[in-house]
Amino acid sequence: MRNERGFTLGEVLVAVLVLSVGLVGIATGFQYATSGVETGKGETTAAFLAEQRLERLKALALTNWTSATLSAGTTTEGYGSIADAALYRRLTTITDSPGGTCTANCKLVQVTVFYRPVTGRGQLDQERRLDVITMLVTRS
Repeated sequence: MRNERGFTLGEVLVAVLVLSVGLVGIATGFQYATSGVETGKGETTAAFLAEQRLERLKALALTNWTSATLSAGTTTEGYGSIADAALYRRLTTITDSPGGTCTANCKLVQVTVFYRPVTGRGQLDQERRLDVITMLVTRS
């Protein structure tokens, strides 16, 4: 009998098993990474939409403090109603003279953006929210 070099069937099977376990771990890691990236994208877009709304209200407050848009109350923009952001909805609440701490020339503005992040499996997750609150004060 000749002394041939090579791998036995047992060694090959063990190597295939080890590689398979490693590849499954890597695939799971990619799924978590994709989910994390999508969650971050959703959070960033929500923050942008909230800041966008606040900047519009600030600009309006500088030019026309008595505008009906700055009246106390709540404005709702549903899913599909925000330009280029169909997967988000936005709630803007304006309160005049909050808590009686200031005179008639200040308003508390709260913008809440809701969205459903996509999971690594491509499913929509439970609704999340991001709140941004600021105080607007008229110039004297």
